[in-house]
Amino acid sequence: MGASPLRTFPSGTPVFLDANVLINGLSGRSAECRNLLDRCAREDCFGVTTFEVISEVTHKLMLFEACAKKIISKESASLLRKRLKDITRLTQYWHQTERIFRMHIVVLPTDGNRLRSGYKVRASHGILTNDSLIVAAMQESGLTSVASADDDFDHVAGLTRYEPSDLP
Repeated sequence: MGASPLRTFPSGTPVFLDANVLINGLSGRSAECRNLLDRCAREDCFGVTTFEVISEVTHKLMLFEACAKKIISKESASLLRKRLKDITRLTQYWHQTERIFRMHIVVLPTDGNRLRSGYKVRASHGILTNDSLIVAAMQESGLTSVASADDDFDHVAGLTRYEPSDLP
């Protein structure tokens, strides 16, 4: 099953926000992702995510900033690890991450049950760990819509994926 365009996501509906939508919306790389985040902030739709997703977003935004400031030559944690002193110069990534907490986005905590449920999702659908934890969180919360550029979610019956069309 293919994805629906992100720009068609219906008002008044809850949606799980994957890391790539948060990253591309916060960084300005996608107007469609930014628009969805703005809609969540206005409570036109209801964004939901997990702490693991926010951790991934934080990490990726830190790498973007380190590249922009020429601390590293490409988005690589191993390169940044060689420049640990320079991490103290990075602040913009955290300001972007903090915006998530001001957008009326529900952040679901993780527990051992979700880790076990994630295994069942991986075993039945053949998707990777982080995506399986997202599906498990969605199932626990009764969510069926996910905003993501990741087509691995298309392998999970019962989910509708909304995909940004303005990303390469």
